[in-house]
Amino acid sequence: MTRIGSQLTFCSPQQILRRMLVERDEQDNITGIQSLDNRLVETAQTLFFDGIISTGIVSLKLNRSIEEIQELSKNYNYYDLSKELPAFAINNKPLVCDFGTNSLETINIKLKQVAQANPAFPIFELIASCVYYPALLLGNEAELKLNRRSKLLLWEKADLVNKTLTTDTKVREV
Repeated sequence: MTRIGSQLTFCSPQQILRRMLVERDEQDNITGIQSLDNRLVETAQTLFFDGIISTGIVSLKLNRSIEEIQELSKNYNYYDLSKELPAFAINNKPLVCDFGTNSLETINIKLKQVAQANPAFPIFELIASCVYYPALLLGNEAELKLNRRSKLLLWEKADLVNKTLTTDTKVREV
């Protein structure tokens, strides 16, 4: 059993929780999500991190053909970040960012480039675009919730006051 605490936990674009503890078992099943504020004492063997916890990054390119991606993402603003880094268009369609890889090392390089090209980009919009919406498009469970099996990521060095991406933002598995 692993317990991970952080300032923010991204469950979905509509549910971003403050000061939470996420508990998971050896098979990466989420067995508990609890508020750190409602505890009288700290839970033993809890890892506390500075950042945002989310589920894993999902790449449409690794799971579907270009034609299928075009069909799946017609109601989204789809950006293939494995090719070039755009200045994102803001409109009423949800954003889907596809890094085209599962390599966190490569993703972290691209995150820095995204931050440089798009200063003060909203961190929760970015997390939703590469974690939540791609999972939905693939028909997978998208929300971080009880009984879901998922690796957990920690988004570090984001500007948590302004809730923006920075050039120092990195993601790692916890």
